[in-house]
Amino acid sequence: MKKTLLAVFTIFVMVVAACGGSDSGSDNESSQSPAAESTTSAGGSSQEDSSPVSEDTDGNNARDTLIGLVSAVTGLDNEGYVACIIDSVAEAEGLTYEEILQDITSEESQTDEAAEAASIACIAELSPEEIMELSEIGEEGSDVDEPVEADYSLPAVRIGLMNQENDPIGSFPEIRFGIEGAVNYINAELGGIDGHPVELVTCLQNSVPAAQECAQELATSDLVSVINGVNIWTVAFDFYGTMGDTPVIGGLPLFAGDYNQPNARYFNGGSVQVYSAAARFVAEDLGVGKVAVLVNQNPAATAALDSGLAPIFDAYGIEYEAIDVPIPLTDAIPPVSQANAANADLVMLLAAGNECVPVIRAANQLGIPAEKMFYSATCDTEDIYAEVGELMVGSYIHKGGYTDREVWAPAEVWDEFDRTDGLLEKYSPEATDASFTGLGWATMLDIYDLYSEIGYENLTADTIIGTMDDGQTRGRVGSFGWSCVYADIGLQSLCQGSALFVEIGYSDGTSLPPEIIGPEGYVNGLDLLN
Repeated sequence: MKKTLLAVFTIFVMVVAACGGSDSGSDNESSQSPAAESTTSAGGSSQEDSSPVSEDTDGNNARDTLIGLVSAVTGLDNEGYVACIIDSVAEAEGLTYEEILQDITSEESQTDEAAEAASIACIAELSPEEIMELSEIGEEGSDVDEPVEADYSLPAVRIGLMNQENDPIGSFPEIRFGIEGAVNYINAELGGIDGHPVELVTCLQNSVPAAQECAQELATSDLVSVINGVNIWTVAFDFYGTMGDTPVIGGLPLFAGDYNQPNARYFNGGSVQVYSAAARFVAEDLGVGKVAVLVNQNPAATAALDSGLAPIFDAYGIEYEAIDVPIPLTDAIPPVSQANAANADLVMLLAAGNECVPVIRAANQLGIPAEKMFYSATCDTEDIYAEVGELMVGSYIHKGGYTDREVWAPAEVWDEFDRTDGLLEKYSPEATDASFTGLGWATMLDIYDLYSEIGYENLTADTIIGTMDDGQTRGRVGSFGWSCVYADIGLQSLCQGSALFVEIGYSDGTSLPPEIIGPEGYVNGLDLLN
């Protein structure tokens, strides 16, 4: 419920304190509110038939999701209280549980007042100890660090960014927007790195000659490090050799040559991470026997297919067929028809974002059920859900990390979102809700954390690479943490093997809790490549 629930419970705590709430819970076994009387304890069903979705399986799933979310946000192990609130809101507003779930994930929730009233009406479900526990949660959440601006009189920490934009083959400004927003945030509120402001030196490219020129320019610009954004054309020349002593830290590894470089470290594993994890997810969680893989036949995709997906499919005895998705995709019917004709149990789209909408529409036109479709994170955007979201419900998708749509995310993730809510919009107003935007934001914040740990005075290529290779797990709560521990399998540049996979539950992209479809919702594919 984003900030709504936290606000509701803060209000609840204040009301209880003002009314001497500890007494209201003293007769917990005997005194029941009107709302609680129609609800059984600990997640049970209503004793009345008036519940909007009492007999509906999907409704029950949505109710369980809501109960799990509220419990996670509050940290309170009292499902009776939580169920009472949710059922009361449903009854008061005349909404189904699915509608409530969609409402609380919207920018402006319409159920705030009903939830606030219910949180008070249902306090008879709480013991005095639980009331005190909620009070303590409210107090802990009130501590906010004061923003500290970087000292612009000090020398800047100069970090380069090379990114591919304005290229008909592929343009990825979203990752730059995320990085720029994070830099602005770091300088405005986090005090820079030991007080020193971060300066982003950006070079954009859209061809092999332009990419070569960018690399040479950045290599001679006195930079602490360079972020390799999304760059297809680096495969055509010795990018890492051109960078020389300047380490490449962060960005997106695409090609086999990106995986094992002494001067490069990536906080994620790129396509090989996703492909290997997806293969493990498909094998272990979905249990399919044959897969049709719609994929761009380019060096990046081929490398990930051969290095990540194929070995794991082979190990599990899964038959697969790789089907080329042309760039640019002018007609999705031929490749999707080929996938349909393969009689596969699952069709996986592992391609660039421009292919998502036409492939989704073609799959629907050809009668491929949504539950037989699997999409890469490039399809996880607000624009795509707005256009074809209703056709994606029931499909599986790779998430680049936790987002504000994942209402079931762990409590610590919610805490982080609450602390950072609105920051990206504030510091990068051009940024769109896309996986690459989040990748850019997380990449820059990981760099900030790492360089702050090392210290400004100690920032060198050797200390940066050496610290990343020390075997410790680092990273923000909203990611899965990173650790550069894959050198033994020829992947020393990769520092992330985990990926998150979910089932799309609603047309706006809201997903179902991962426990519905697999253990913990995320898997590590690189571990299987050992």
